[in-house]
Amino acid sequence: MDGMPRFYYGSVTKNEHMILDILGDHGDYVRHDVEAPLARRFRRDWEGVCKYADILALFRKEGTEYLVGIEIKDWKGRVTPKMCYQYLKTYRHGCQYVYIAARKFSLKSFEIHELGFIDLDRMKVIKKPEYLYPRKKDREGVIMKMRDSPPPRRRFVHCPDQWSLDDFG
Repeated sequence: MDGMPRFYYGSVTKNEHMILDILGDHGDYVRHDVEAPLARRFRRDWEGVCKYADILALFRKEGTEYLVGIEIKDWKGRVTPKMCYQYLKTYRHGCQYVYIAARKFSLKSFEIHELGFIDLDRMKVIKKPEYLYPRKKDREGVIMKMRDSPPPRRRFVHCPDQWSLDDFG
């Protein structure tokens, strides 16, 4: 893992843009937030062992917004089916799609059709998730909480008249 990007620093998700950038199949990026600000919402409303996603992102495709949950396991060990089911049990209540991002997955994990997998070494979706049918109340609760999250940190519109350092030479 030396030289590979890390996705945590001080227990806070970082470099999330690298993961969000490969999820274009879900439409146009709208907004996202990471676990810390959203944790209180999930502890109150969601069931399961795993209480909140590392990244929750909202995408818009053909006029519909989709909430995508992404759990990051940035370690050397394999993600097991038991772990997958724990996250699925939690996220299926509020998210329309759920991914687990890791460096290694057990082969049995691929039998869980609802989950998508992201290979962190190749920064590639290696298994697409199925659509989940979240509870309206839980999905709306997450979206309302995301409304208070900071403005999107991923996309910048560059001015067409922007000067570069070479222009001052």
